[in-house]
Amino acid sequence: MKVCVTGGHGFLGSAVCEALKKQSIDVVSLGRKDGDLLHPMVAEKLIMGCSTVVHLAADVGGVGYLRSCAGRAFHSNFQLGLNVVRAACRQGVKRLVMAGTPCAYSGDVALPLQEDALTQGVPSGDTGSYGYAKLASSLVSENFCKDFGVDTATVIPSNLYGPRDNFDSDKGHVVAALLRKAILAFEAGQTSFSVWGDGAATRDFVYVQDVANAIANVVISKDDHAGTTYNLGSGIETSIREVAHEVAAAVHERMSPKFDSDKPVGYNRRVMSIERARELLQYEPSTSLRHGLRSTVQWLRNSGTVDKWLQTERRMAA
Repeated sequence: MKVCVTGGHGFLGSAVCEALKKQSIDVVSLGRKDGDLLHPMVAEKLIMGCSTVVHLAADVGGVGYLRSCAGRAFHSNFQLGLNVVRAACRQGVKRLVMAGTPCAYSGDVALPLQEDALTQGVPSGDTGSYGYAKLASSLVSENFCKDFGVDTATVIPSNLYGPRDNFDSDKGHVVAALLRKAILAFEAGQTSFSVWGDGAATRDFVYVQDVANAIANVVISKDDHAGTTYNLGSGIETSIREVAHEVAAAVHERMSPKFDSDKPVGYNRRVMSIERARELLQYEPSTSLRHGLRSTVQWLRNSGTVDKWLQTERRMAA
């Protein structure tokens, strides 16, 4: 088996590649330097010779980023998905695994989010255009690929965090952004850091390696998925206030969050049902939020990432 992972140099992608390699699988990890998947023929060339494709490449960031470029978020992500689906069918790929997003669920759907509810209502809010693009890409794969003998599945990771995340101030997801703010505040001798919103909003936070292992299981499964969608979260509803306090504790005992209710927060509540993945994939996330955050802080310091942040801050201040 030869598996191609688009976005394989990124946060989730690199973890998926590691999980697959532990299964002794031949992995082709694709990043932006390998070619632009927004061009159909490039996408086809890049996945040539692979029996399975895991499509993780995306143009995505936090709520602020998606809010500022809604049109681009839809166009680029749908085009990426469409090109990969087309390439998989033309190249005779046996299995295509698409990455979805919780943003694809309507804000009116009952919690916990269940996969069958993806067709109830429409994505909306600051992240709605991104949700539309990912949902449309999965629907195309499910309805188009079966005519070409390509088995398909969609995985929907909830709010991921962990080592190698995108800690960029503008594009970072909520946990990554909070960790960067808290660490830089601590290094500057401060005792608090800013958190968007009042902290009441909830999310489903899950450690990246737990999700990567589950995606590897989707890839190597001997059973056809036949278009099945799997939620991959923790199944635990956690408030931003709680996670902010856990971030503070992971950085230093004297740190505390300071909430800014004027900033956007996206949906008020989000948590996913993971019963389908439990039943069909034997999925069971094992990393607690506290342990995952402390492991991520340790990685940030040991990898030299914090030192690079501090160097950047000093250059900007000069």
